[in-house]
Amino acid sequence: MKNNCILIIFCILCLQAAYAQPCDPNATGNIPIPDLGIQQFNGFTGGKYPNGKNEIPIDHYNKGMLLANTIKPLNKAGEVDSLHGKIGMMVLGYSTAAMTGRFVRDIVELQKNPYLEIIIGAQGGRDINSMTDSNSTYWTNIDSTLKAQQMNRNQVQVIWMSSGDIYTFSEAFPQQCYTQLPKYQTALRNIKKYYPNCKIVFLSDRTYAGYIGINGEGPKELKEPTAYYNGWTIKWLIEKQIQDSIGYNYPDLPFLDWGPYLWTDGTTGNKQGYKWECDDAGKGGIHPSSKGRMKEAAMVYLYFKQHPYLKSIFN
Repeated sequence: MKNNCILIIFCILCLQAAYAQPCDPNATGNIPIPDLGIQQFNGFTGGKYPNGKNEIPIDHYNKGMLLANTIKPLNKAGEVDSLHGKIGMMVLGYSTAAMTGRFVRDIVELQKNPYLEIIIGAQGGRDINSMTDSNSTYWTNIDSTLKAQQMNRNQVQVIWMSSGDIYTFSEAFPQQCYTQLPKYQTALRNIKKYYPNCKIVFLSDRTYAGYIGINGEGPKELKEPTAYYNGWTIKWLIEKQIQDSIGYNYPDLPFLDWGPYLWTDGTTGNKQGYKWECDDAGKGGIHPSSKGRMKEAAMVYLYFKQHPYLKSIFN
């Protein structure tokens, strides 16, 4: 079944390539952060991790592996239960994360994994600002989702989060990122409060947003370059934990690491050849089309399946 999942993903990607529509060039000229490496953007060195590196620093990696090895099926009381327990992996963020997350969930369900449950906690129209209020309906809505899957907060052990900030669009770089950092910090504190058994939070940036306003109306507050800037917010957030910065360190916040880096420069793409083309974006340009959702979900699924922290869970 696991090999069949890989075959299905391969077929999806081949079909997408075969039926892709020709697109006018659409790109910003910005270089994806991992591709920058030791090069700079506006005076700031690239790479997902400090010093232009894309490899997880060894001390951080070791912490992550120690936590990953404690992930076991849990019952509703939060106790290890190999017969009836579940490993809850929750998707958080707003609508784009929810859309891609549902396709990831479909792929996972094909594996017939007896323990892994994907929970879609991400919600339409609810950006990072909705996650900063601990009393927000954002969190109670998730309780209802968990209940529908016969689970509760105690069983959530892994989180994948991709969000944005609709209020900071008018701010220049890097101030836009600096304004977002404490918002993410507060949201992560809420995650720690509500999900006491959460071991790892994987953080992703936003998908390319260069089609907003082209494929119909869309939220101008989220168009480029805000999506590109969001990747720097995530980079610096994770770096703050690696550097043991006060208020961002572990265990003040949950353990953080990179999820899949979603942004690519539109039709130019990245070094791996991953592009975000016109028919990957739906009407309005912010939400992925069905093709875009499948494409992004395949990339996200393979990232987690191959990640050292989650290999034993996804395989």
